[in-house]
Amino acid sequence: MKRNIRTTMFCLLLLSAVALPLAAQQADGERLKAEIRIRIPDGVEPVVSIEPGERIISLLLPRGSQFPLDFTASSKGLVRTGEVTPQGNGQLKLDIELAQGALERIEYAPDGIVLHLGRRVRALDDTSGVSNNYTFGPDDLIGFVVHNQEQLNAELTVTAEGTIFVPLVGETYVEGMTPRQVAILLSDKLGRSYLVDPQVDIEVKEFRSQWVMVTGMVQRLGRIGLRGGTRLKEVLSEAGGFHIDAGEKITISRKKQGSDEYEIERIDRAAFESGEVDPMMFHGDIVDVAHSEYAYIQGEVSTPSRIAIERGLTLMRAVAMVGGLTEWANRKDVRILHPEEDGGTRVEIHNLKRIQLGKDPDPSLHGGETIIIDRRYF
Repeated sequence: MKRNIRTTMFCLLLLSAVALPLAAQQADGERLKAEIRIRIPDGVEPVVSIEPGERIISLLLPRGSQFPLDFTASSKGLVRTGEVTPQGNGQLKLDIELAQGALERIEYAPDGIVLHLGRRVRALDDTSGVSNNYTFGPDDLIGFVVHNQEQLNAELTVTAEGTIFVPLVGETYVEGMTPRQVAILLSDKLGRSYLVDPQVDIEVKEFRSQWVMVTGMVQRLGRIGLRGGTRLKEVLSEAGGFHIDAGEKITISRKKQGSDEYEIERIDRAAFESGEVDPMMFHGDIVDVAHSEYAYIQGEVSTPSRIAIERGLTLMRAVAMVGGLTEWANRKDVRILHPEEDGGTRVEIHNLKRIQLGKDPDPSLHGGETIIIDRRYF
């Protein structure tokens, strides 16, 4: 009798192999696979709920459903356990805990469902937290590890042609592939002719093919290797952080796709340090941290000089930093000259007495200003 199975919660999961580059999809040999068959009892209109997870597959089944008594044996070791819990409304909850397995697909048969499993192949993250989104390129250094086969372990460098030379396997093209994809590809190749169910780990030892250039006021200038998903915060941390003379402006220059022109993104350091802005970085980006800017103060002050712009610097603070005013200073008409982008100058007049009394705001200084305090005359 043909069965109709209605699914209320369904998420079809495929292993990364589905999205592999063609070279990986056509790898010789098959990875270890298994299936778990679940029979649905006759005579009812079942509602089957399936929630696939990375480690647990949860199923809600009608009572009387049939499934293996020994999940480990039935799955060739891909499943660790199967736990059954009675539920209300004549249902059972079946939690299948995966061991080395991963759910590849779900098949709906006339008499039930079939869970198709494949062996999970993992790619190690290195100690610096590399993302599996990183894709290999020339000069990258790869750690190749085969469990229980220490004689095969090696460090492999990606050639200019995008290949690595792997023990037993030989030359293999890996450019543009992620660590997980390379692990699956090499596991399949080793499993075909040399090893039984090999467990391959891939680790990025050194990032050389993808980088950003850091310039300006940081502790260490130069190239910083990109790990998949790297953001500005990680790049500046790798560069040792801000130099003591770093200013308040960060500039990111990025080549437009298919062009030699650059797009410029300007970031305020205060917004960056507060976590409001932390853009993703891409290969070839240039990050420049500007030198701190200065304001210049002259006229009737104790020490006419330039003042390094600090966050929160105001007119009153600038006057205090140069030792204060002379007794002949004109406090009512203090001029601040602001440079304009067109080469002109904008002039502001401030009354220090009113600022001290809280009647006028204390203007902020951002760099490039000239403060002129004239001599007063009777």
